[in-house]
Amino acid sequence: MKADQGEMASKFNDACKKVTDGVANVSVGVQALLGAGDQYQTITDVNDLEGDDKKSLEHVKGQVWMIDFWATWCPPCQAPMAHNVKMLDDRAADWGTDVRIIGLSIDGEKEKLTKHITEKKWEKVEHYWRSESTCSKTYSVNGVPHVMIIDKTGKIVFKGHPANRSNLEEDFDTLRKDGTITGEGCAAAEKAEGGEEPVPEGYSEMDPKELEEDIAAATAAIEELTKDPEVVEIAKTCPRAFCVLVCDQ
Repeated sequence: MKADQGEMASKFNDACKKVTDGVANVSVGVQALLGAGDQYQTITDVNDLEGDDKKSLEHVKGQVWMIDFWATWCPPCQAPMAHNVKMLDDRAADWGTDVRIIGLSIDGEKEKLTKHITEKKWEKVEHYWRSESTCSKTYSVNGVPHVMIIDKTGKIVFKGHPANRSNLEEDFDTLRKDGTITGEGCAAAEKAEGGEEPVPEGYSEMDPKELEEDIAAATAAIEELTKDPEVVEIAKTCPRAFCVLVCDQ
């Protein structure tokens, strides 16, 4: 649920407990999470790369921010981070302190993160290590790369995969001039209360039975892969080896 529905979520969870208490293998609950359109809430308990003291990322009014949740072991995260560095190199003169790009790594070890950044020469980005911070849960970051763009007033105006923004430099320039960015994942794209959400181009009504069959077929194919000796050997060399099924609906 939306961040401002926290009280409603608590009431719902309290009511559910009366129904599910004592029932084996059943858990019901909802959570109010921050997203596009909500005010940014300060991320706490992260580490910078210099020491072990806990730091807080408190937004400064008048600055445009992008927080990039990423990891050194994540192949799709590397090109966006390299692009972050290029943007800061290209636009340093006219952006100054108006735009800040913050890398927030979910790596398990800070030493690997520091080494990776040094080898790639990515020091232009402000880097932090998530450490014991609960920011991923607070902002429902379930995979990386995942970015949040925050406007000059501290409002989250975009949240999602960086590939959904075709021109980040243009986005930052627009927000610097107090403009509005639109599109999937943006605050301005949220449907109005009680309004009808338009069907995106190329989408059609989903057949639940067909979806169920697709998931079953994909799951069976993945199970077969886990039995393939060649795939098993390759997987041993991967930092992480997993398959993700995505239902875009």
